Amino acid sequence: MSRLRAAREHAATTKSTLTRDFKHLLSPTKLHGYAASVLVREPRPGIRQQDRIKHWNLVPGDKVRIINGPYADKNTVREVASVNKLTNKVYIKGMPGKGRRATGAHLKPEHYSNLQLLVGKYEIPAANGGTTVENVWATRLSTSKPFFIRKHGVWVWNRYAAATSLALPTVDEAVDVPARKNRIRIPWPSTKKEAKTPKPGSYDTLPEDALEVTWSPVHPSTAVDFSTLEHLYIRHLHPTQSFFNPQPRQTPEASELEEELGLDLDANAPIEHFLAAELSNPHSRTKKQKRWQERLAAQAALKEQFIKREMQRARRTGPGTELGGRRITPRESRRIGTWKWQNALVKMKSEERQHRWVARGGEEARKRRQQRSARKLRRQGERLQALVLAKEKNQVVPKSA
Repeated sequence: MSRLRAAREHAATTKSTLTRDFKHLLSPTKLHGYAASVLVREPRPGIRQQDRIKHWNLVPGDKVRIINGPYADKNTVREVASVNKLTNKVYIKGMPGKGRRATGAHLKPEHYSNLQLLVGKYEIPAANGGTTVENVWATRLSTSKPFFIRKHGVWVWNRYAAATSLALPTVDEAVDVPARKNRIRIPWPSTKKEAKTPKPGSYDTLPEDALEVTWSPVHPSTAVDFSTLEHLYIRHLHPTQSFFNPQPRQTPEASELEEELGLDLDANAPIEHFLAAELSNPHSRTKKQKRWQERLAAQAALKEQFIKREMQRARRTGPGTELGGRRITPRESRRIGTWKWQNALVKMKSEERQHRWVARGGEEARKRRQQRSARKLRRQGERLQALVLAKEKNQVVPKSA
């Protein structure tokens, strides 16, 4: 086979297990690219349009055996590497090919009809009365009705072994069951690729080191509210003085804390429990979501309060009375309460922004800017008042002076 011919066949070869269309059944004049050149420039017997297979039941990854030819071996299980739907050829892994690269289209192909698909391993009754486990091959295949999955853009059907190389015992032998019902479904090969784990380097952590348990938390039965313990510790340090104006005091012993809490504290307890508040991230997604949910719940409760207040106000005025020049109905009361609630939310957000601005030092910064501007204006006025011009030749004293 010439290099040009091998390149053209390689372009028409696929390793995909999916059937997206049936363009390989088109005439050579309607094909494009290298696939068309395989048929137009170098036609060969057996690849005519009417000889091509429509529904391929052999796909890359299937286990097959060769039944005819120089490489025929009915006991050797081989794997399909790729298929060529234009030439009805199947490339087998491990088959000798031409050239230094015996992979892909460089492998020696076998015709589709020269292969048998592996059904699986089954227990076959032996002549001595026992059973043996042997490979069972499909001598004839059948398919279900194909259907198109529009979401994925593929044609799907099931394949069955209508006849096998060895007779399989079935429970329906004594019953008059049609041969179609005795078909054995052959699953399609898995397309999932095994994840390749790279070899760890000198700076990588080994999996067994990462999975090693080096810290065990306190058992739930002996759990302690460490926030209470923290406040108790501060109270022991400063029982009468303010926390911001502490006075020297001896550190409380662990026995004092145990006695007041009524617990048996472990001196070797992990320090992470005592520093949970300091080590936890206040801006984590879970805490932010929790604050957001609490804020929504508070807003919903406030809305109900406004609506309830307006409904009570409408009931106190009496049914059918006039309030503000128009009749107030329960529906209107709900709308008025919602409107007041929206205005209250705007006001609350404005106050919150003002509070945050003051908390981060905005008010102090504004006072400093005002003081700096006032000093600047005062200095400018002082310089203008103390300004004395030196006498020069070009100076003229106005007569009005």
